[in-house]
Amino acid sequence: MEQGVQNGVVARNNYEKDAKASNGINGATKGDPSANKAVKSGGALVNGEVDAQKQAQPASSASDHAKIMKTLPPEIAHITANYFPLPFILQRLAQRSHNDLQTKIEELARISIGQGATNGNAPGSGEDSSEENQNKKANLLTFIQEMHSQWVKALVMSEWGRKSEQVSKLIDLHAHIMEQIRKYEQMLDRMGNIKRNLYNARLPDPDIKTALQVLSTGEAPFFPDFGFIPPPEQSAPEIKKWMNELNVLLSVRLNLDEYDKIPHWFRNYTIDNGRVTFKVKGEFEIDLTIADDDFEKQWWFLDVRFAFSPAPAEPSDALRFFIESKVNEALEAHGLKGCYEYLHEYVLTHKIQTIRRQAAVLSRRLWIDHTKVESLKRALSIQYWSQRYSAIGPKQGPNSAISAGPKSWFIIGVNSAKTPPPKAPLGAPTTSSIVIRWFRDGKEVKDEDLSFDTEQISAEALLKQIIGKHIKHILSSIYSKLLLKPRYKDRQASVSLSIDNDQPSDSCLMVQLTHEQTLKVQIDAITGSFIFHPHSNLISRRQNFLNTRARDSIEDGLLHIESIRCESLFEELARRGRSMGWRMCKPPVNQEEMRKLHSSKEPNSAIWLKHESWNASWFLVVSSSSAGDSWLLVSVIDKTPPKTVDPTGTTTTKKLVRPNRLNAPHSILDQPTVVISSFSKLPIKSANPEFSNDFFVDMATMTADTTTVIEDIGVLAAAKAERKMKSVTNPHLSSRLTMPALVVGTGIFLNLSSVLKVEKSRRQHKVTWAGDTVEIITRNVRTRGPGRLEITREAKVFVKDMRKVSLLKKGFIDRDVYFDPRQRHFRLDLRVLSHQSCMGILGQRLKAIDRLVDFVASINGIDGVNCDSVTLRKVVFTYSDPGNATAVEQKLWKVTLDLVRNNTILSLEPDNPHMRILDMLKKLINSPVGFEQLPYWLQTTLPLHRALESIESAWTPISSNGQGLFDVVPRAIDWVAVRFELPASAPNKPPRKLSLSVRVMDRHGENWWAVRYARDEAHPDDYKTALSSIFASAMSPEGWTGLGEAAAAPVRGGGIEPLLTRISDAVRAMATGSPGAGSGAGAGSSQGAPITLD
Repeated sequence: MEQGVQNGVVARNNYEKDAKASNGINGATKGDPSANKAVKSGGALVNGEVDAQKQAQPASSASDHAKIMKTLPPEIAHITANYFPLPFILQRLAQRSHNDLQTKIEELARISIGQGATNGNAPGSGEDSSEENQNKKANLLTFIQEMHSQWVKALVMSEWGRKSEQVSKLIDLHAHIMEQIRKYEQMLDRMGNIKRNLYNARLPDPDIKTALQVLSTGEAPFFPDFGFIPPPEQSAPEIKKWMNELNVLLSVRLNLDEYDKIPHWFRNYTIDNGRVTFKVKGEFEIDLTIADDDFEKQWWFLDVRFAFSPAPAEPSDALRFFIESKVNEALEAHGLKGCYEYLHEYVLTHKIQTIRRQAAVLSRRLWIDHTKVESLKRALSIQYWSQRYSAIGPKQGPNSAISAGPKSWFIIGVNSAKTPPPKAPLGAPTTSSIVIRWFRDGKEVKDEDLSFDTEQISAEALLKQIIGKHIKHILSSIYSKLLLKPRYKDRQASVSLSIDNDQPSDSCLMVQLTHEQTLKVQIDAITGSFIFHPHSNLISRRQNFLNTRARDSIEDGLLHIESIRCESLFEELARRGRSMGWRMCKPPVNQEEMRKLHSSKEPNSAIWLKHESWNASWFLVVSSSSAGDSWLLVSVIDKTPPKTVDPTGTTTTKKLVRPNRLNAPHSILDQPTVVISSFSKLPIKSANPEFSNDFFVDMATMTADTTTVIEDIGVLAAAKAERKMKSVTNPHLSSRLTMPALVVGTGIFLNLSSVLKVEKSRRQHKVTWAGDTVEIITRNVRTRGPGRLEITREAKVFVKDMRKVSLLKKGFIDRDVYFDPRQRHFRLDLRVLSHQSCMGILGQRLKAIDRLVDFVASINGIDGVNCDSVTLRKVVFTYSDPGNATAVEQKLWKVTLDLVRNNTILSLEPDNPHMRILDMLKKLINSPVGFEQLPYWLQTTLPLHRALESIESAWTPISSNGQGLFDVVPRAIDWVAVRFELPASAPNKPPRKLSLSVRVMDRHGENWWAVRYARDEAHPDDYKTALSSIFASAMSPEGWTGLGEAAAAPVRGGGIEPLLTRISDAVRAMATGSPGAGSGAGAGSSQGAPITLD
């Protein structure tokens, strides 16, 4: 049974099952098929004898048997000896069937069958007639049929294998006989060839007789003699004469007879040595002569030389004979014109064939696999860059066949004289010429000047010329398109083009990628592939993709160059920024949102970066395109409505904005509801910045400043405050940075609202000391721990009225507030973390400065009030009674104002007379007019409270003895109720009481102390007698005036203190029983006009 060859191994048959058979199988002992070897024990077949048994041979006949075996013919070759056994075939078939069946079952299991159930009910029919089920059954049926056919074949082979032993022997015998017949026929053929080849090896018999005669006598008289008479020899003068005559004839014929028949291209000729030489530049030189003085006779050919290279210096005899015969025929038929036309066409054809041979050599050597040469009858087609678009990807369509890109080739042919060349002058004679038609990327190019060197024929030079123009077209087109882009048009990046006409591969396009990297674009002249320098993983990947997948070299090349620039920029930015705390992250918004960041229609790429100190809502987006790079600071917000659970347990979604969802630091957002809330363009000076450490430090400073400014603008926008950005020179930052200042109106800070998250001030007034605006710039940015950036903003508040701050000295009035009287401004250092607004802090500081300025302005020029210490946090000043001019030395009372909190805290010395009205003073200082009124009321009420304190000290022993009581009840800063209480004058009577009201009242625009007393209903005359002298006196020398039942004293006169003292003394005299002090009180007084108080 023959099963052929499987897996490179010749299969054996299974008919030789005898263990003693030679070349057996399944472990049988293999015998040596050679008859020259000794037969081994165990039995062997000799010439196919299966049942022959080895006979026992005596030891003496062993050598004779060996001799007999050597004389026997070789054993018949068993061609079926290496067949595979049938059991092996069946085993393999069974295993293959099992594996295929298992694979088929898994394949059918993956095919889903659609359920026809409706409303959850199973189909009523037991037969599934769906298309998926039918395909599944057909697939299974096809598989079973294939397996069945294979097993049927195996059954046939098993039936045949039962008698394969005899068939195999017959096959071996048949093969042996056919081999012998083939050898016999082969020997006959070889003998016939030898016989035929012997004819060429035969030699004629030598002529011994003629040889002997010639060698002995030196002549052979029996040779025939034709009787020719040799011409007479001519002398040199005769030859010269004949030549001159022939030259004259040639000149006369050309100048007189055939002057109008000479072709235009034969105008260049010379006559010498009896011949005329016509020279056609770049083609040939031909020598002609005449054989008769009759000018009607034809010209005759003498010699021809080719005037181009490569060409034979001397034509061979065969070529010379061929050209001579053809030229003479043309001269006879058409004269000189026919001669020119024939040689001209011959030379053109010869040049094309020369280029064809050179191109064929190039296509087999240096340009192998990249050029294709095809003969088109007389013309020649050369395709270059044939492997450039060999397989650039699947077609767009149902069939995924690989399609080739556009081809480039040129055709060299002969242009007939029917149509003149494109650049031929008008009226010039025309003739056929070699023309080149160039098809670039499948389209003919007609506006290129393809010069052809007619003297130096070189297919390689022609290839380089056309390929050089193709490379120039590609690089120039890319260069021109790049120059139209704003990036290169505005000289944000450099681009240059260099064209080498001699070596097209050296032509290059230089494109600046980044500050340090420049891309060099070249095109290999042989393969047409792009070559990018420098070599890197990123550039090599783009280069390979462009060379294997591009369809349009110009558009795709432009796109890939821009992609390389963007990717190089992003790679360098991410690589160098990683060590400075910048990391690349995934865009948190979708493409629709990202379009908001790019106003240009140019294709762009973007990289999203985040600093380690930023929260999740801020990103730095670097967008790069041919229109330029943009550095954007982007803030995003997640508008996902929060999920809530109602009392019934149902989860609902509220349509609320959740900006706090982005508070987790460094979280990567990928939500469809994340949108861009704001973005700001960073003022990067250089179009191609150098990514140094200083750059990233400046970038961190700039972004931190911008984020803070954005937060400030958001706060100001919510407060509907006017603001603007102003270009200023920042002396604190690097000159590389250009960050504008934020200018805000001063009034928004001094009239704070809840928008600024600061307690609203109670002092609503118009600010007159400060300028109209506050100028805010960034002073520095520092790192405060890992992931924390602290920004110091500098705010300048200009002072319009320097009189109000004349008491302030140059220097720091607080840790972060500096006053410069020469520059007329306050400088505030505001320290906040990045992404935080400084408006709240600025508002608090301005409010504190406003309070300070108001207080300093209020005490400025007041006699008796002196500032000891003035800061934003605390003001310490002293005051005394300016009206007491008689005192030699006045006691100065110290007041401390704590300005740290929004409410000013006022502190007095323990022995200060004003301690009894401290709460009222605190309320006054926090009122809208507190700073202006506090010094005034302190000085105004000082004599009053000093007198009350003195009176209280005098009444202390009386109160201790039970002789009377003294009490003071402050009702306001300018109003005090004084009460005296004396024991009853008689038993069973109430105590005697006296109430005085001390109050500041206005009289004609001037403040006076008015002292009134209320009579006791039980004892109306007790106090009248004691106080009548006091209240009845007018114009007391001590500065007070009696008004009958009241008394008045000017506020600035200091009369209130002696007045209260006199009253106290009078009442104390009543308590102690001593003589009244008021009896003589008015002795020295003068009567005057009564005083009426308003």
